[in-house]
Amino acid sequence: MNYSYWEKEYLLADIDFLVVGMGLVGLQTAINLKEKEPKAKVVVVDRHAWGLGASTRNAGFGCFANVSEILDDLENDSVENVYATIKKRYSGLQKLRSKFGNQNIDYQELGSCEIFTKDNKTYLNQGIDSLQGINTILYHELKLDNVFSYRSNNPLPNTIGAIHNDFEGQLNTGKLYDTIYEYTQQLGVKLYGGIEVSTWDKTDKIKVQTTSNYQLSTKNLILCTNAFTSKLIDEDVTPCRGQVIVSERVENLPCKGMYMYDSGYYYWRDINNRILLGGARNMDIDGETSFELASNETIITELHRFMNEQIFGREIVIEYQWSGIMGMGKDHKKLPIVKELEPNIFLAARLGGMGVALSAEVAEEVVGLMI
Repeated sequence: MNYSYWEKEYLLADIDFLVVGMGLVGLQTAINLKEKEPKAKVVVVDRHAWGLGASTRNAGFGCFANVSEILDDLENDSVENVYATIKKRYSGLQKLRSKFGNQNIDYQELGSCEIFTKDNKTYLNQGIDSLQGINTILYHELKLDNVFSYRSNNPLPNTIGAIHNDFEGQLNTGKLYDTIYEYTQQLGVKLYGGIEVSTWDKTDKIKVQTTSNYQLSTKNLILCTNAFTSKLIDEDVTPCRGQVIVSERVENLPCKGMYMYDSGYYYWRDINNRILLGGARNMDIDGETSFELASNETIITELHRFMNEQIFGREIVIEYQWSGIMGMGKDHKKLPIVKELEPNIFLAARLGGMGVALSAEVAEEVVGLMI
């Protein structure tokens, strides 16, 4: 495609900050840049019309930790890293809510519940034994009293016990993205979909090559590409696809709020008299290590089974189904990557499946490196 004079000389010229990736991190990075440098030309580009990896395809969980995940992470990473990640998630959630408003993003602090069945009773016992120690550390890190509590009663089938987190909440992913998108536009940030970055060279300015054979010029380049980062540069970011299904409308849902099972591999919540269920990625890790937004029938079948047997206790109709792609680290690394790759070129990626919670914190951190 040949670009017009107007496109080259006005729409895509004189860029001070070029953000690649129109997801939650990319948009909030642009917001922070524009608020600090109101006269700067800030442009966000994406190969799709909007951030299609996970930002508009997640389950709408405003969560920061569950006990089984913490215990699992402590076996593979340092205590400092595990709790630093949790602190970033919690801090990011508070910043997100404060800036955009609970009502605008439909945030409801209904808490979360990690359930246990006889199949993972050992994990329940380990969790109960660890509660006091974990709560003590989280009090020092987050200033929250008794984040986790054990409850023996639960209405869901086959459940023998549950550990609750009263400080987590759920939100409307569509409203969240729309609110941030509109806020970005109101500041005067330019948002252009359909532009895919392939390579770049740095001389006096950064020359960014696109797949449409057009070159952009910018003073600063910020990659907010999360799961797709390894397509551009050699970094420890692995694409991890996640499948999601949503039930038909049901009167008198069996549960409300956020729920998790099997160290968070299964996660579900209520939304508009439906149950949204995602996960089971551990059923086919290799198959879900993919850049393709496609269905995995092995996992969809397992999610449907879980919906019927563990949540409703009866056959239920599935009306929606999709997949999203998260950016994970190897060897259980979960701290986001925020760094300067070379002068005036920056990276903010690897949200570890916690992009909702981490996005505001990561965006603020990468802008802090720049300005």
